[in-house]
Amino acid sequence: MKLSLFEELKRRNVFRVGIAYLITAWLLMQVVDLVLENINAPDWIMQVFMLALAVGFPITLLVAWAFELTPEGLKKEKEVDRTQSITQHTGRKLDRAIIGVLVVALGYFVYDKFSQRPSEDAAEMAASSENAAEATPADSEPQRPSIAVLPFANRSSRDEDAFFAEGIHDDLLTSLAKVGSLKVISRTSVMRYRETGQSIPEIARELGVATVLEGGIQRSGSQVRINVQLIDANTDEHLWAENYDRALTADNLFSIQSEISREIVTALKGTLTDEESARLADQPTDSLEAYGEFVLGRQEMAKRTNESLVNAQNHFEKAIELDPEYALAYVGLADSLTLQSLYGDLFVNDTFAPRQAAIDRALALDPNSGEAYTALANLRDDQGQEQASEDFYKKAIELSPNYATAWHWYALLLDDLDRDEEALELGRKARELDPNAPILAGMLASILWDLDRREQAFEVNQQQLDKTPEFPNLYGQRVGFYINMGNLGEAMRWSKAYANLDATQSFAHVSVCNMWVQMGDVVEAEQCFDRVEESYPEASFGSRIGLHQLRGDYERSVEVMQQIAERFPFEGPQVGLGYNYLTIGAFDEARAVVEKNWPEYLGTQPVEINDENDNRTQLAGMVLYLTGDIERGNYLLDQAVAYYESQPRVGPGPVFIHGIRGERDKAIASLRRAMDEGWRGNWFRLRYPMFDHMLNEPEWVNLVTELEADIAAQRRWYEEHQDDPLL
Repeated sequence: MKLSLFEELKRRNVFRVGIAYLITAWLLMQVVDLVLENINAPDWIMQVFMLALAVGFPITLLVAWAFELTPEGLKKEKEVDRTQSITQHTGRKLDRAIIGVLVVALGYFVYDKFSQRPSEDAAEMAASSENAAEATPADSEPQRPSIAVLPFANRSSRDEDAFFAEGIHDDLLTSLAKVGSLKVISRTSVMRYRETGQSIPEIARELGVATVLEGGIQRSGSQVRINVQLIDANTDEHLWAENYDRALTADNLFSIQSEISREIVTALKGTLTDEESARLADQPTDSLEAYGEFVLGRQEMAKRTNESLVNAQNHFEKAIELDPEYALAYVGLADSLTLQSLYGDLFVNDTFAPRQAAIDRALALDPNSGEAYTALANLRDDQGQEQASEDFYKKAIELSPNYATAWHWYALLLDDLDRDEEALELGRKARELDPNAPILAGMLASILWDLDRREQAFEVNQQQLDKTPEFPNLYGQRVGFYINMGNLGEAMRWSKAYANLDATQSFAHVSVCNMWVQMGDVVEAEQCFDRVEESYPEASFGSRIGLHQLRGDYERSVEVMQQIAERFPFEGPQVGLGYNYLTIGAFDEARAVVEKNWPEYLGTQPVEINDENDNRTQLAGMVLYLTGDIERGNYLLDQAVAYYESQPRVGPGPVFIHGIRGERDKAIASLRRAMDEGWRGNWFRLRYPMFDHMLNEPEWVNLVTELEADIAAQRRWYEEHQDDPLL
């Protein structure tokens, strides 16, 4: 009986051979893809391999139809006696082979789909850390759903893919930061867990979170695969896991990030407002190249060195060139300029116009950008508009409640306004969101110092130095601490370490020169300034003011200060110019400075003094007193004395006020107190001509002699201990 075509195909095992071929081909493609990816093979090799498999399929089916495997070997089907055919036996062998290959393929599929935390990735997803003193305790039960997103594992050995993985990780954190119902740990803190093998529960305890997200990224030609899993830190069990296999486009990348963010909110039983949901759907850029430049800019900006900040600015400008509608790139540009005025060579007033332009463009493109409002708030603070600054910080936090920078800079504003307890609360909030960030440790230490909690401030600074000894600004902070304590020898040692750590930051090198001034060494200071001016001619402009005053060359000091005040017509230089006029008895010129900049002091309205205006209030009081407006001058000076004496450390302010007014006993008592508190900074101001009348007071002369002897002793101490280890 003649068989039908279908039955004949079955008899000759064509179907079985086809199925076995397809399953084996799929498994081979997975293995070859993995091997080629990790040896950085060109994409065409995989394409040729797939083409060969495709061509081989019909050939294999034809062979299965035309030939039969017999005990004597492979024969043409027409040469085989069908009564002696063993195709049924061969079919059973093929069935077993198919089952075996299916088991292997299924095993690989399950591994690839659900095993998102293999042991080889563990070392890339954790790093040991200890929370510094005064940070929010990590062991406390989180008050809202909380998550740390660990650095994504790069499943390829190519350097550009590692950078790509960092970028995806960074943007996912930016996306999650917009969700007010979640507590999200910032990037700086989680990056420390890239290369250690700590367990998920250990990492979660250190960061103070209940859940941890980890995953990996693999690029293959024009495709990208992202694996993520959400883990309960208490049980180490998976709450949710997913694979994303997409074409590598900007649309797909940001779509995946939005999907992951929504899944996390759902898994943690958080809530999304309509505005938050809309912001999660926003796509920041259509350009992968612009996105790459933005990621590089963010990475450079986090280093906080002059060189890295200049690099960051260049990356953000390149991102804007590639995509002029990339709002976050404009924010990055504004922030990089801000930070260059703090840690680099830009003068702050020179940054106002470009920062405003960048922020305006960012808000025009994205009116709900918490990052842009943070940049705007910081700009208003630098411009002396404290209330506007505070309002914008509140708006920024409303839009991006997990953006640690907003809490950080808001805390600094309140600290400047003498709202130290509020500043400490906001600083702790910033540190809770980013517990391992060295810049936040420095901020917290500064606030604690202002609250006269010096031991705790030192502890925070030291603990962070133990973790990040390469972070230069912690050294600069230690310089300030030691100067305030009157320990100039230690301040010099830390100042030199600060300069050596960041050779590109001119401010650090100028700081060393000024430390020679503080220790009264004119020769060393002169030589130091010569070296700095040779290397940083622009940044060293006006840096010798202290040296001129140490020498008693007050006329030269005034000349330089006039140039500075003309070039930078904002408060600091204007106050400095007014005080310099007083040193040469140019009282009318000093009054003109006050009348031009702060005419309100010449009226009768009450004045409330804080950390922002105490210097100018004292200057105005001295000027009015010395130019014959005794009543108003005394009012302002009394207000200044009351303010200083309300502080944990009174400082030298009352010394100068009582000295100006001829209150000799009070001036002597104030000097004794200031010296006992550790005041040594700019001690040579006691030689100002305005204090000449005090030279008739033996007790005053003895105190000044004692102070100068201590300065000389500290100079000798430094010579003996300058090479001692710091850490």
